[in-house]
Amino acid sequence: MMIETRSLEALHALEPEVRAAPSPRTVAHVTWSLVAGGAETYALSIASRLDLSKFRSAFCAVDQGGALEAEVRRRFPCEILRRPPGIHPGLVWKLYRLFRRWDVRVVHTHHFNQLLYSVIGAKLVGARIIHTEHSVEAYKRRRLRIALRLLSLLCHKVVVIGDDGRRTLEAGVGIPKRKLRLIRAGVSLDHPREPRAQVRAALGLGKAERVATIIARLSPEKNHQLLLSAFATVSRRMPEARLLIVGDGTERDAIAQEIERLGLQNCVRMLGVRRDVHRILAASDLFVLSSDREGLPIAVLEAMAAARPVLATAVGDIPTVVRDGISGRLVPPRDMQAMAVAMTELFHDPQRASAMGAHGRRLVQENYDVAKTASAFQALYEED
Repeated sequence: MMIETRSLEALHALEPEVRAAPSPRTVAHVTWSLVAGGAETYALSIASRLDLSKFRSAFCAVDQGGALEAEVRRRFPCEILRRPPGIHPGLVWKLYRLFRRWDVRVVHTHHFNQLLYSVIGAKLVGARIIHTEHSVEAYKRRRLRIALRLLSLLCHKVVVIGDDGRRTLEAGVGIPKRKLRLIRAGVSLDHPREPRAQVRAALGLGKAERVATIIARLSPEKNHQLLLSAFATVSRRMPEARLLIVGDGTERDAIAQEIERLGLQNCVRMLGVRRDVHRILAASDLFVLSSDREGLPIAVLEAMAAARPVLATAVGDIPTVVRDGISGRLVPPRDMQAMAVAMTELFHDPQRASAMGAHGRRLVQENYDVAKTASAFQALYEED
């Protein structure tokens, strides 16, 4: 009987601890859209890996939905505000009411406009503001530099995903060092590796075909037009060359017209948005990116994680992850001839291309695992 009494006393002693256990804090990710772009995929990856006993996530897309919308709605509270073109101060109050309804404790904004619209509402509900800048090209404009410097004073931290971003925001924008935090972008290393022949057959690709793949939003800064011109040169020399274009965006019709104008209908395929990019990469011989400007593209890291060599323009943080001649090839932006030559070389030397891909995967394993990225953000959310 004494043992039972002591056991009951021990249980009662634990009850206040159980009752005092804090409920999970809500983190609201505010993005431009829910398209399958780099920033949106990045936010979803972080939200999916938080400790659910400490945090629950919610999403607000300021402008529009997109390919990620169904997955996000299935897993998290989600609102799409559908902002019309132009500046709309009313969105500030919509976001405030949303943060209050969700009882948000952390507001995590992605890109400048989302911070601009969210900051007042976040402060009114007493939420911590974490802001991530995925690309710093816009801060060539003085007005935006001043605006971000002022808004950063209201943030707990401004996060950059690569060294180029850190240099620009510290030296160019003037954000105090105490406000800046570098948390490198990361990608999943857990995708199953499917047999190459099987994936190729599913995509209608032959064993002898040499396949390059670009995974990027179909927008002007990605410069698909330059890539198509380079690929036209390659395909004349190598009839077995193929190009897969993965993504969607405002340039879709213009790209389709350019494919037809160049007579590439039989060797270039537009696949639209795909959530199985690891399968597309498994069927590819190399990954290409022809951007005029970038931050640290998630698609480049995904290609490296899939052990594919990367051929890309040397912009933004790409040179910090792609070592020319070791994990891929770098060419100057807008240099069609250099891209055509490098693509031809990689197609002609599969052994060297394979060695580059293997080197890239090792680099991602060591430095760009998304589990580490999510862990770093969770620690940031928890800071006093």
